[in-house]
Amino acid sequence: MESRYDALFELSNDMVGVFGEDWRPTKLNHVWSDVLGWSTEELMQMRFSDLIHPDDIKSIVSRYDKIQKGEVIRNFLLRYRCKDGQYKFLSWNYQYDPTGNDALCVAKDTSPQKIFTEISGQANAEGPIGTWSMDVLTGRHFWSRALYDIFEVDPQTYDLDRLRGFEMIAEKDRALMIETHQRLMEHGTDYDIEVLVRSGKGRVFPARVMGTALRQEGQIVQIYGLMYDVAQKRSFEKELRYQQFLLKMFLQSSPAIVYVKDLGGRYLLVSPTFEQLVGKLSADLVGRTDQEIFGVEDAKRFSDSDSQLIAEQRPRSYEESLTFVDGSQRYYLSEKFPLRDEGDHLIAIAGVSTDITELHRYQQELETAKEAAEAGTRAKSEFLANMSHEIRTPMNSIMGMSELLLDTELSPDQRQFVTILTRASSNLLNLINDILDISKIESGLMVIEKVPFNVRESVRRAFEILMIKAVEKKLDLKLDIDPQVPEKINGDASRFQQVLINLIGNGLKFTTHGEVRVQMKVSDDQLWVGVKDTGIGMAPDQMQWLFTRFSQGDSSITRRFGGTGLGLSISKQLVEKMGGTIGVTSEIGHGSVFYFTLPLGSK
Repeated sequence: MESRYDALFELSNDMVGVFGEDWRPTKLNHVWSDVLGWSTEELMQMRFSDLIHPDDIKSIVSRYDKIQKGEVIRNFLLRYRCKDGQYKFLSWNYQYDPTGNDALCVAKDTSPQKIFTEISGQANAEGPIGTWSMDVLTGRHFWSRALYDIFEVDPQTYDLDRLRGFEMIAEKDRALMIETHQRLMEHGTDYDIEVLVRSGKGRVFPARVMGTALRQEGQIVQIYGLMYDVAQKRSFEKELRYQQFLLKMFLQSSPAIVYVKDLGGRYLLVSPTFEQLVGKLSADLVGRTDQEIFGVEDAKRFSDSDSQLIAEQRPRSYEESLTFVDGSQRYYLSEKFPLRDEGDHLIAIAGVSTDITELHRYQQELETAKEAAEAGTRAKSEFLANMSHEIRTPMNSIMGMSELLLDTELSPDQRQFVTILTRASSNLLNLINDILDISKIESGLMVIEKVPFNVRESVRRAFEILMIKAVEKKLDLKLDIDPQVPEKINGDASRFQQVLINLIGNGLKFTTHGEVRVQMKVSDDQLWVGVKDTGIGMAPDQMQWLFTRFSQGDSSITRRFGGTGLGLSISKQLVEKMGGTIGVTSEIGHGSVFYFTLPLGSK
């Protein structure tokens, strides 16, 4: 039980304490230290009667009998000395325990400075509020920082106790200000007047000044009040009205759903679009929670989202859906973000939701169409692959028979006919192989191996296949391999060789004289392979389509040199599947360099 009271003791915003004999504390909460500036350890060693203002000692003596009898003393004003030497007014409630030696005390800081700090610290639509006070007994004055700013004078150099700001009141209002202030000081007559002020920097403005008195046992001990710039207040009010107008226009014109909730999930503001969504007016929505407006599942989802935002305290963006009574469902792109006060404390949650139901429907239709297209592509690829196999089998027989015929005794015309048949069959078989590769790639059936293979051996085989063509065209086929190129790399030997044959074959096809040179080197942990020819070359606008299916640099090229335009497209996809890149550099009349890179992998 005692620990529960201890917790209550510390949770209080007032100064709570237990005092023993001779006004020495036996227990104090932390507020005493906050108000008076002494540490709790220092306060526990003091006699509190030593901190009371000398002029207030007689007030305690006059109440001593009541305290001894155990009567409750309420709202008893005493001035207590702070660690910095200033005095603060504390309003006491005090009761002595007749069964023991302790007394329970609850005190509250009622100093004008505290009240002024609270007033000045509040953000409001009237602009900055300056506060002032005067200790009647000592004649000392106090101005808040805001009041110095309003009067536009430096607190370090302005003689406040002597001038008191009266010299900055316009001459026509100065006598009224002094007379009103004197009545407050002598008779406690509150005032609320408007006067014209000329600031320390010469700015003239109307100001509202208010004052009241603080009494102790009927005697005025302090006067205090506040002041603000009326013109600035009116300007603030005008600006506030304009901002409210803009907010209203924004909410009315925005097609998005806009809302603000407090941290308990209660709506503070909703846009007309929100009203239309739920079929209720703002007056019926403000103050209500999601559980009171939406279905159970939707409300829980919204509430969970709010809880996550409060925990993370950062903006969130996500898609969400809302199910209506008729069973229909709409989709929204929502942005939620925290709202903070000037002290950077989280005070509310704001949200903006845009209806994306139509976009969601289009995306679903697009996804369905994409799946159908992919299924069609796969079916086409499977059909082409099957047909290619069916065609390739008899083609191999035709080529085999034609090659056998060439080994027999034939007349010149017969040999020419069989040679044409052999070449046409070979071209057709190459086309079928290209179509088969394209089909495998499109259908995802192309498998790339990752095993060690001998690079030089693969190049040698490619040269064996293409050397006959080079000899026929009287071209030199050369090879330059850098010594740093490893003997083996990890990859797919057959696909590496296929790409190499495509590029070398291209070079031989488009070169009428000179050479085709294959270069290999290591660059940045990559194997770099280049095929350089002395052929016709290309312009920049021709090169951009080279790696596109069924495309060649120029339509006249097909007529002149033949080809399907599939080889480079297949090479590009094979290189990329092997983790590399492919490219070309060329200049008309100066040949081309086709190159590709592959990761070396484990050597």
